[in-house]
Amino acid sequence: MKKVTGVLLMLAAATAMLAGAQGATAAGKTVEISGRAFIFNHMSTGISNATIKVREFPSLSATTNEFGDYTLEVPDDANVTPYIESGGPAVLTMRDKDGNPTGTMTAHWNEIDLQTFHTRGEDIENANFQAPRDEEYNGLKFLLNVEAREDGRPKDCVIVTTSSARNVRDVDFRTYWINTPHGVEGATSHAVPDIGAPVYFNDSVIPDPNQPHSSGDGGIIWPKVPAGTYRIITEHPETRFASFLATCAPGRVVNANPPMGAYQLNPGESPRTFSNVAANLASAKAVRKSKTKRKLHVVLKSGENIDADVRVKAGGANLGRAFQLRPGTRKITFTLGARIKARKAKVTVRLKDASGVSFTTVRKVNVPKVIKKAKKNARKAKKKGAKRR
Repeated sequence: MKKVTGVLLMLAAATAMLAGAQGATAAGKTVEISGRAFIFNHMSTGISNATIKVREFPSLSATTNEFGDYTLEVPDDANVTPYIESGGPAVLTMRDKDGNPTGTMTAHWNEIDLQTFHTRGEDIENANFQAPRDEEYNGLKFLLNVEAREDGRPKDCVIVTTSSARNVRDVDFRTYWINTPHGVEGATSHAVPDIGAPVYFNDSVIPDPNQPHSSGDGGIIWPKVPAGTYRIITEHPETRFASFLATCAPGRVVNANPPMGAYQLNPGESPRTFSNVAANLASAKAVRKSKTKRKLHVVLKSGENIDADVRVKAGGANLGRAFQLRPGTRKITFTLGARIKARKAKVTVRLKDASGVSFTTVRKVNVPKVIKKAKKNARKAKKKGAKRR
């Protein structure tokens, strides 16, 4: 696979992410996202010379190689939403499952976003793009009655995913292809916040309003979604699936396609760390506001609605606050009085998304010491002032 490295971005603060046995990640570290871009419903046709970018970091980009493969370096402990730019018309090489050329296809492909990942110290592999040609793109808009803008993009947003089987995850592209169709029948999905019921694709890969749940194709689509962020949760009576975050804006088509999005979990298996809780502890710092009073500022960043619980332990003092964290940046402040003698504070932040998955971050923060003679010095100054009068 040809590696295309994006611009490295330095993050501001060291972060220790703890999720069970998860280890620490430090500011400035990066991870790689890689996968293949191919024409929707044509796994034989990789998209070469396509541009892959990231919504949150506009300076990052990668170009796919002759097979449609890409590798993009992105910041660790950050929300990242990769997307493929529209391109063509171009002559694309068609290949068999072993990678041998079998012919060509001339195609114009359309812009597609993936889900929003939160990087947590591990590379993300097989983050594939299924970019539709104009024929499929316009056909699906017609079938689903999607209102379009003048540029042909949806007026609102579209979310697509697949209830994909476990056997297309952690495999190479050839095995992924061999195991297609890769849907798990009988799954249903909903979003938080609510955006209504989706439409499920039938076994002929056509969205069918009469389909009550996922078919063997596995396709699931919400054709008209307002701007916002949505945690997509997929359920099944006999198996479990990972949830994912879709970040919607007018004109976007978010396709969290296999083996990402709503991927099947083994019994007892936890979702991959990048699938959940698109939020983090950005910084924690204590500052002196007076000789006896200190303030501890905790800054949180989130890409979705999160249940947050922040606890501060300093000496014998235990402070805390629980609240809902909205998308964006929020600063929480705790007051540390003169009675708190500890030189360090332990900050514990637990963040939980709408699917119930949580991550806990622990940070130790230096606390400025209390100036013990503050009151005595104040009395001396007052006496001196009285004598002068």
